[in-house]
Amino acid sequence: MSEARWIIPCLDVRDGRVVKGVAFRGMVDVGDPVALARRYDREGADAVALLDITATVEGRETFVDVVRAVRAALSVPLIVGGGIRDRADVRRIRAAGADFVAIGTAAVERPEVVEAAAEEVGAEAVVVALDAAWDAGRGFSAFF
Repeated sequence: MSEARWIIPCLDVRDGRVVKGVAFRGMVDVGDPVALARRYDREGADAVALLDITATVEGRETFVDVVRAVRAALSVPLIVGGGIRDRADVRRIRAAGADFVAIGTAAVERPEVVEAAAEEVGAEAVVVALDAAWDAGRGFSAFF
């Protein structure tokens, strides 16, 4: 990559399928995560982000089966997030094939999780990922 920019499509996944919506509402199924990741890879993405958007609210572990399948389809780095709450989650996601781990809700609720993740896999492999929206009256606000 010779330019100073990265194109990183983010695949929001629910129940094993990529979905799209606004502020996690009105979700519509848009396809298979493996097929879409492979397409973005072919079209020149610099990395692909895979976010398990319901893992945290459902209190479950991130979908390692989907992570493994997507990793096998990619030649570019894979960023994985959703449901990552501690070192064990970080280790499990990295073992499944993630190059980077993305921490969202836990980074806000317990910032020490970010430091623990960085100690586990190195700061260069940890991303804090938040969905934010601009409100003219309040500035930025985050969605979790």
